[in-house]
Amino acid sequence: MRVFLFLLISFSIQSQTILLKGKLIGEVSKEPVVYANISFLEKNKGISSDEEGSFSLEIDKELLQERVHISCLNYNDTIVLASDLQNKILKLKPKNIELEEVVLTKKVEREFVVDKYRRKDIKSGFGARQRNPWIVTKYFKPNKKHENTPYVKNVIVYFTSITGRRKSKFRIRLFKIDSITGNPSDDIIKENIIAHSRVRDGKVEIDVSKYNIEFPEEGFFVGLERLHIPFNFYEYSYTMEGKGRKKYVAKAVSPTFGAAYTKDTIRIFSKGKWRKYFYPKEFYKGNSIQPAISLTLSN
Repeated sequence: MRVFLFLLISFSIQSQTILLKGKLIGEVSKEPVVYANISFLEKNKGISSDEEGSFSLEIDKELLQERVHISCLNYNDTIVLASDLQNKILKLKPKNIELEEVVLTKKVEREFVVDKYRRKDIKSGFGARQRNPWIVTKYFKPNKKHENTPYVKNVIVYFTSITGRRKSKFRIRLFKIDSITGNPSDDIIKENIIAHSRVRDGKVEIDVSKYNIEFPEEGFFVGLERLHIPFNFYEYSYTMEGKGRKKYVAKAVSPTFGAAYTKDTIRIFSKGKWRKYFYPKEFYKGNSIQPAISLTLSN
């Protein structure tokens, strides 16, 4: 009888887990919406759509009645119930985008690097557990030193240890600053910029020179958007101290972005909203952390 009851309980628990799956397409273009981030608003759980606009995520059945936030470059943010996504195709509304005129001029090559990091400057990281997709940002202030090199040529992103540099994909975002809230607002670049990390590289340079971006007078944010796609998933094992030293296996998402000390508050986008992040800690010597990102400016 006890065996039967145990099997019944086990079956009941297992039956409550389902696979949430669906597809995202553009309402106008009818094309797949690639690398959209899908997050439960009240839970630390989420996924990203793949190259076909499809996604799948194992969830508890009760989460079908929870709200889900969907965000992607060039599309309006959308909030629906998880049940509205289950085995369905959801159409996302595109943002009204006005293309700015690009004036091409011949420039004499001169460069200036903003916030160059060395390996010893990388003190921590942003990653790596599988929870919600997010965007972590760093704000670049205007400076008189930039006057002779006003154009953004490269964005340089640093990573943590070899484990954090696994082969992976992530999205680069450049944001204007909201004059009222101080949060990131509109995208400066409307095009998808997908960067790749490799195990052997401690950093990656993303060339944005073709966009002729002049350093805004009010400054701007560079955002690193983590993509929860199978290509980026991996597992690692760790041991808990104490009796028995039991070994555990955890799921993670690569890459782990390098972090450096800061006294500034940064902004992180998660679960449909921008949040301030400033948590000075004793083992950070009283500092908080921000993503290790450099800029190469040119004239």
